[in-house]
Amino acid sequence: MRKFSEEERDRIREQLIQTGRELLLTYGPAKTTVKDITEPVGIAKPTFYQFFDAKSDLYIEIFEREFDEYVETMQSELEGVEDPRERLERFFRCYAEFGEENEFIQQVFLRGDYRDVIGNLSSEQIAEMERKEMEALIPPIEDVQAQSEGPIAEMDPVTVLGIMGSSLGLLVLHKDDYDEYENVFDEIDGGVYDHVQEALIATLARGLTVAD
Repeated sequence: MRKFSEEERDRIREQLIQTGRELLLTYGPAKTTVKDITEPVGIAKPTFYQFFDAKSDLYIEIFEREFDEYVETMQSELEGVEDPRERLERFFRCYAEFGEENEFIQQVFLRGDYRDVIGNLSSEQIAEMERKEMEALIPPIEDVQAQSEGPIAEMDPVTVLGIMGSSLGLLVLHKDDYDEYENVFDEIDGGVYDHVQEALIATLARGLTVAD
């Protein structure tokens, strides 16, 4: 088994991540093999496993990087916003934009089968991914709860995430279906999907943060 210096390991690992991301976005996880990833990097297929235990581990690394960028964007959008309703609207909007615009999310979760990416992960790995997500997403909700006298103040933050996912997440998932109605409802400024999304975000944020 070939030995690599620390510098070589860092370089090769980064090349595998970048190549894997490009191939995944082009062909999807199911049609991308380990050999497809290693050939452009110039290493043999068995050498891949010196860096990752499985192809799914590589994809999880890619997802975590994409998620970290999303969190940075979200934190920037929320910075300095004290009003709980506006803060929650921005939080929801960042979530929707991540699903709409991030190529990795589009390829894996919307156009593909996410099980091709996480199907080989252990329950411990999945739990660790969920822990990292909760660490990033729960504090912004707790900030809103601390400033609001509305229903959100008494909710478990995980419940709020569930509401967001089951409403905005499903809307993003069916964006293409809404786009088919553009010509039918052309009198709606900005398009049907954007109109529905903005109405949903505003309604959820108001309903959760405004006291009766």
